[in-house]
Amino acid sequence: MNNTGTSSSARPRWLQWTAGLTFRVKLALLVNLLIVLLIAGTAFLVEQRQRTAIVQEVEKRALVMAQAIESAVAADLVTYNYVSVEQTVQKFNKGPDVAYVFVFDKEGTVAAQFIRDQPLKQMLQQHGGLKPGETIVDQVQVPGTERETVYDVRLPVAVEGSTQPWGWIRLGVSLQAMYQEITRTRWQLAGFVLLGLLTGSVASVLLARRIARPIQALMQGVAAVGRGDFGRPIEVTSQDELGQLSTAFNEMSAQLARVRELEERLRRADRLAALGTMAAGIAHDIRNPLTSILIFSQLMSLHHDDPDVREKFNRVVPRELERVQAVIEDMMELARPATMHREPVNLTELVTQVLELYEGQASGQSVKILREFEADLPFCMADRKRLHRCFGNIVSNAIQAMPTGGDLTVRTAQNSTMIFANSGLPEPRPEPAIQVRISDTGQGIPTDRLSRIFDPFFTTKEKGMGLGMAITHRIIEDHKGTIDVQSEEGLGTTFIVHLPLSA
Repeated sequence: MNNTGTSSSARPRWLQWTAGLTFRVKLALLVNLLIVLLIAGTAFLVEQRQRTAIVQEVEKRALVMAQAIESAVAADLVTYNYVSVEQTVQKFNKGPDVAYVFVFDKEGTVAAQFIRDQPLKQMLQQHGGLKPGETIVDQVQVPGTERETVYDVRLPVAVEGSTQPWGWIRLGVSLQAMYQEITRTRWQLAGFVLLGLLTGSVASVLLARRIARPIQALMQGVAAVGRGDFGRPIEVTSQDELGQLSTAFNEMSAQLARVRELEERLRRADRLAALGTMAAGIAHDIRNPLTSILIFSQLMSLHHDDPDVREKFNRVVPRELERVQAVIEDMMELARPATMHREPVNLTELVTQVLELYEGQASGQSVKILREFEADLPFCMADRKRLHRCFGNIVSNAIQAMPTGGDLTVRTAQNSTMIFANSGLPEPRPEPAIQVRISDTGQGIPTDRLSRIFDPFFTTKEKGMGLGMAITHRIIEDHKGTIDVQSEEGLGTTFIVHLPLSA
């Protein structure tokens, strides 16, 4: 388990929910969310500003009406002309939002009044005294109602030359019209929000489609390139960043196609070169025994009665024919499809048998064999005979690389290796495997020759056809394993073999 990762259970629920959504849906939801937040914030600010403006307008209107009444009744209060005061008050009761109008004289007596609803009388019993020039504006709730509120304006009636007010004006303006206007504004804003949300949803879907379409095309192009299909260019529909990315992708695909074509040419050239090398190697390794056979055949035709010639012929010709047969068998091993006889194999036991086979040769060259085997290694499905030949080739070469003695160390251990699929996209995955390391302390392999160690007919020894390591590499590949070589001149060489348990 990867401790550095974040488990799905530790993620927030909203993140788990959005994990399965496509990019187009996520983009549309994000744009819609931004539109909702923007419109809702705008609507809130508009409502607050309009509410403040309406309240200020109602308050201003109440003050203006109270001042108008005060100017109209001031002279009538001085002369106690209450009939004229009543007539003035009746002129102001026609406003739909006027809740009441009271005019008091300087003794506090009601000179004229207008009351829209009877419950208002309860709150108008107390008018209080006012100082000259003092104006009081309050928001009060109408008694007997639940929600009705009025602007209550109390204004003194001032008369020129008098330090005391000659009465008071009390005016109430209902706020119901204001609340109705605010409610109407809210509905208008709600309609605006809904219209904006619908418009934004359509725009976000179109935008998401516009952006997601080239991304999907890029994904399909990447999948095609992954499958090795470089002949599927992406249509460039714009000149923005996505269009530039599509153009760059098309150029990359074209370059990869050219690279693959060059690789195919190089592979054909390598195959021709390998065939030439192989032909030269076969000709070199078969020419000598064939020459010997030809010579002795001619001798036999001339001296068939000579016992010595017949004895040499019987001794040399079969030996040379065996050499030819060995070359042909090795070439067949490399060329023909592998026939695997898989069975459970204990690699520790197999490697031990190989080492026992070469103990005499190692002892004759003062080579010390060190065994470092991991206990309880699992069995692997493999071809026992072919693996025996594979490890035999490696051990034999290691011993030959130490003609004056040294250490041959063989280690086995269980680990994992990367196995690739045979078709489609290469998808390496870790598989349990067994590692075999065979190290010697010989002369080592020069760096310029190390890359050719597995080539047919390439050898660093004076004798040999150079097919042993090529066959070893073929055997490991047939088992879906890997073989690597590390070497340094003067220090020795190490072969590292990985064999999957279920090849």
